[in-house]
Amino acid sequence: MQAPELPVQTVSGFLEIAGVLDRRGEQGAVFEVSPETGDLVAFVFDPKSALGQRLLSQCVQNMPCLVEGVRARPLDSQAPATKVLGELGFSVSPSAWLGMIDAGDARVESALEEPEMQVKTRFGVVAVQEGDSSVVLNGQTVLSPQEESVRIVRHAPVGAEDVLLLQSGSGTACPALFQLLAVSAQGVQVSPKFGSCSDRVFAVVEEKRNQAPRLSIRMLGFAGPFEPEEEQRKAALKMVEFVYQQGALTLDGKPVPSQ
Repeated sequence: MQAPELPVQTVSGFLEIAGVLDRRGEQGAVFEVSPETGDLVAFVFDPKSALGQRLLSQCVQNMPCLVEGVRARPLDSQAPATKVLGELGFSVSPSAWLGMIDAGDARVESALEEPEMQVKTRFGVVAVQEGDSSVVLNGQTVLSPQEESVRIVRHAPVGAEDVLLLQSGSGTACPALFQLLAVSAQGVQVSPKFGSCSDRVFAVVEEKRNQAPRLSIRMLGFAGPFEPEEEQRKAALKMVEFVYQQGALTLDGKPVPSQ
């Protein structure tokens, strides 16, 4: 199958791409949903090259990466080297492979939804109250008043549940903390507050054969403004992953404790 024809500016011009960074062995790629076609496109790079080293030093595995000034060319979909790319076990399968020729600056970006005060789930309307940031489902309080403002930043069907990611927190000491609200036909479950304090977050539903669907909430590590700059830099190059699956929220396979 031939790779789909892409706009000229995607192939030869400078562009900004926003996708998820993934590395498998001797190959790396940024996977972006093309804004022109809606197809998933892989921008491939050599991790050992100067370009690859720069991307890997500025972005984080399995997190959204914004890359400026990208130049790329289509790879022959029938070439043996391109076919090998499809066998490396990348987390997704793109419609087209492009080889990155050059790129400018890159950085990790958050990939949450636009903050909302109200969303409609399969089981009713969830709303954050303006005055005290309490949360109600169909008019019934499910989360008591909060000291800080709360916003809904992700709404995802996960199996038989609708899972909402709530964000609170502000300031430089701890920009963001999170809670999950899982709504189902059986009722509502509220998680403990959790997070690294980073507000660079990516929440994605993962579905694998013979496994219950789960919501992966990935975020950068965080060291506060009073920590040494080197510690802040190191923390921001690590990913922390919380997983919600069948009513359980875990970190590194261990339940997240109530605070």
